Amino acid sequence: MSARESIQNESLNVSLIIIGDEILSGKTLDKNASWLSQFLFKEGLVLKSMRFIKDQVLDIEKALSDSLHESDIVITSGGVGPTIDDKTKSTLAHYFSKKIIERSDVVSVITQNYSRFNRTWTPETNQYHLFPEDFFAINNPLGFAPGLGFTTKEGKLLLSAPGVPKEFSEMVTLEFLPIIKKQFSNRIKENHQTIIRTQGVPEEKIFFELCPTLWSELEAFGSVSSLPHTLGIDIVVSYKGGIKTHEEKNKEIKNIITASKLLPYVWQWGNLPINQLVLDLARSKNITFGFAESCTGGLTASKITDLSGSSCAFWGSIVTYDNSVKEQILEVKTETLNKFGAVSIEVACEMAIGARLKLKTDYAISITGIAGPDGGSSDKPVGLVAIGFSSKKNSGAKIYQFIGDRLRLKDRFSDKALLTLYELLKEAQLET
Repeated sequence: MSARESIQNESLNVSLIIIGDEILSGKTLDKNASWLSQFLFKEGLVLKSMRFIKDQVLDIEKALSDSLHESDIVITSGGVGPTIDDKTKSTLAHYFSKKIIERSDVVSVITQNYSRFNRTWTPETNQYHLFPEDFFAINNPLGFAPGLGFTTKEGKLLLSAPGVPKEFSEMVTLEFLPIIKKQFSNRIKENHQTIIRTQGVPEEKIFFELCPTLWSELEAFGSVSSLPHTLGIDIVVSYKGGIKTHEEKNKEIKNIITASKLLPYVWQWGNLPINQLVLDLARSKNITFGFAESCTGGLTASKITDLSGSSCAFWGSIVTYDNSVKEQILEVKTETLNKFGAVSIEVACEMAIGARLKLKTDYAISITGIAGPDGGSSDKPVGLVAIGFSSKKNSGAKIYQFIGDRLRLKDRFSDKALLTLYELLKEAQLET
């Protein structure tokens, strides 16, 4: 194999540099790194490293040196704005020994960015048009500051975008990706994954008790990872190849899982969010649903209404935090609350029935639990939740125990409630 062929067969590596004092100080939460890692994988690229650094010249230069040494493509996020603390542009120019000059071609890009928002660009208010020589300006579909691009003499590609998440993701998708595909067309390979989503079984039980040889069996198809989520464990097998390879490997992996003791715990082949699965299934069967939420405080309704088209199937959620509201609105019996307590199968069941009748839906799910850190006891510890369900044919409830802090528990309670609804909807007959 020639040196050229060897290079062409290597994975195309990308390094990401996140620039911003506000991120390292905790004032701003970075969203670009997690988004980019998922985006690059889908496009057949490999995110080799991430670096979070201050908006300081020496820090940026060191990050550039390290990133260019290990990767073919370096993407930076942040520091290209108009304010005095935005040092990325000047630092990049200095690093590659380029002068910053006034450029008419960059003015055209800036003018286009401003006109998209019916604004007139005035050079007195910023220095966007002062740009490193030999760099190319990149259109910003959702903002004013142009991105920067540069190809090194070694053939490596540097791309710089604003740090605002919407601007960053749009620029990477619409502007950076075509540049990457054009420059490295012979080195981009398809990435695929087979994802097995499980619930109700911990990692150690999967790989040490139920299926002790599963990991090694799956490694025959690609790299294997095990990822904890709110509902359980995701087992992910990643590999390269075309769609035919994916279909063949996906089928073989499913056969292995189907023949294993893990199958009863598998609830999805893929990685669609549980809220999307619920809504899609309810809409396809013309079924309506609603919630009665206590400890989750409307979080479950929020997850459903995050999705476009939710009004086709979702009627509403009744938040009954205090017991008196459970009694007055959902008509939970006082004696049930006194005898069994708010976090109980009996109360959860009556909450679900009450919500279905009040909301006039086909299905209703209720959630009542202890999110902590206070309120737990030896009989009913923090993390205990009762999830009820009600339809025209059947009603009931189950108790579950989770671990985590308050926000984590609310999230897990909510997702478990959605999974409960999803399982019910799968069994439901098509409504007419």
